[in-house]
Amino acid sequence: MPLTVGKHAKLSIMNFKCKQLNIIDDPDFGCTIEFSNTIDEHKEDLTIEELINPTKKYLLIQRSYPELEFENDWYTIETSETDIDFSQKDNMYVKLSQKEFEIYCSGVTIVIGLKLSDKEYSKLNKILRTRFKNKVVMMKE
Repeated sequence: MPLTVGKHAKLSIMNFKCKQLNIIDDPDFGCTIEFSNTIDEHKEDLTIEELINPTKKYLLIQRSYPELEFENDWYTIETSETDIDFSQKDNMYVKLSQKEFEIYCSGVTIVIGLKLSDKEYSKLNKILRTRFKNKVVMMKE
């Protein structure tokens, strides 16, 4: 069932099966979560057509730490399919299981099929609840 927040049904813009999950947690620069429908290939092996018109689908969620102490952290959400008008005042609403990641933000719902091990699930859940705790609201399944 699609994630809804409040009384309104939300527009679903992207659905795909995740084949590669990357989590980069750098205490100095920030944290990045990337879901991708492909396993990274060497770019030198791609054809010109594949470079110009990539078929890779991805969702990137990022928290960047400020360079100066008085600045705020910066949150970004990016997809391969569309621009999301994400305001720094907005929250991200997430439902997570080992089989599915669903996120709603800025009027858009994205559903990603997962096949996570217990360790991968635990790491993703912990990162969302700690590094993104000021922006991510975890919803019940």
